[in-house]
Amino acid sequence: MLQSPRTLTYVEEAFRLIQEKPNVRDIVILNDLGHPVKSTMSNSASVEFAGLVQTLRGRIDRGMQKIDPTDELLMLRIRTKFHEILVTPDAKITVIVVQSADDKFENELF
Repeated sequence: MLQSPRTLTYVEEAFRLIQEKPNVRDIVILNDLGHPVKSTMSNSASVEFAGLVQTLRGRIDRGMQKIDPTDELLMLRIRTKFHEILVTPDAKITVIVVQSADDKFENELF
């Protein structure tokens, strides 16, 4: 599989495209060290949120290793009553998107 280069231009374009999507509340893009490089949040909120997501990601990675060591995390989706957090990690950047949840989901379940 051919990987796109993760340049500043790539990050800016990915950020712009995500921001155009409906219901997107916040975006945080992390570098390969887990540090925020672009965000809609304040710097302190970005750093704190990135740390919490990286901790969760680490725990999920360790759990997945026990289930199937050949598998890898491609996307993590966390759904709450009001929001949804999408995490898409790769070797160079991690994109975290917080979006408003659509009420239709809850109405379909109950």
